[in-house]
Amino acid sequence: MTTTITTNYPRLPRDTRRIQTADREVFVSMRIILPEVALFDNLLSHEECDELIALSRAKLKQSTIVDPKTGKSEVIEARTSYGTYFPLNDNPFIAKLDARIAAVMHWPIENGEGLQILNYQVGGEYKPHFDYFPPDDPGSAVHIAKGGQRVSTLIMYLNDVQGGGETIFPPLGLTITPKKGSAIYFEYVDDKGQIDANTLHAGAPVAAGEKWIATKWMRAGKYKP
Repeated sequence: MTTTITTNYPRLPRDTRRIQTADREVFVSMRIILPEVALFDNLLSHEECDELIALSRAKLKQSTIVDPKTGKSEVIEARTSYGTYFPLNDNPFIAKLDARIAAVMHWPIENGEGLQILNYQVGGEYKPHFDYFPPDDPGSAVHIAKGGQRVSTLIMYLNDVQGGGETIFPPLGLTITPKKGSAIYFEYVDDKGQIDANTLHAGAPVAAGEKWIATKWMRAGKYKP
C-alpha cells in the first residue's frame, strides 16, 4: 500500500493496516480512534536500532523540558533521562530514517523536528506530560513560532527493556511495553487546531536494564530550528 501525505484529520488513514514506505513495510498492530493512537511493528530493523544507539551514546546530555513561562530549556526532576538529537537529514542513515518516518506519519518530512534519542537508566522516568505546547503558556509562543504547533508524535523503541519503562496513557488506560523496532504513534491537534488532552502520557520508571527510544515530533508547518 503506497502512502500519501494528506492535510486531513486524522492524518493516519483509518483503513490502514500496513504502510509500504520506500524501503520497508510497516504494520499497524493496534489502533485507537479517539484520540488517534496506533502501534507500529517492523518500523526499524534491529540493526538500525543498534546503530542509532551507537551513534548517540557518546553525545548524551541530561534531558530538559520547555519552561512554560519563559520557553527556555530547563532540567526538572520529572524527566530523568539523557538525550541527543540528529538534525533533519543529518547524514545518509538519518535521512533514510527521516523519509521512512515521514511516510509512516503521513506528514511532510520538512515539518519534522530533528530525531531525538533518549536513554533512561534504572529509575529513569518521564512523569505525565503533553507533547504539544499549551497555547495559554507564555513560553509556548517561542516554540510555536518555529513551525507552528506540534501535531503528532512517534516514539520508537530501540531496545527490549528488561523491566519497566512502559509508555502509559493514563486517560486511556493504555500501557505499551517497549519492543525493539516497534513504535507508538499519536495525534493531538486536528485540522482545526483543536487539542486533545487525552494524549497525556508518561514514561514509567525503568526497573531493570536501560531504555532507549527515538522520538519524532511533527509540526503544523515547516520546522525552522
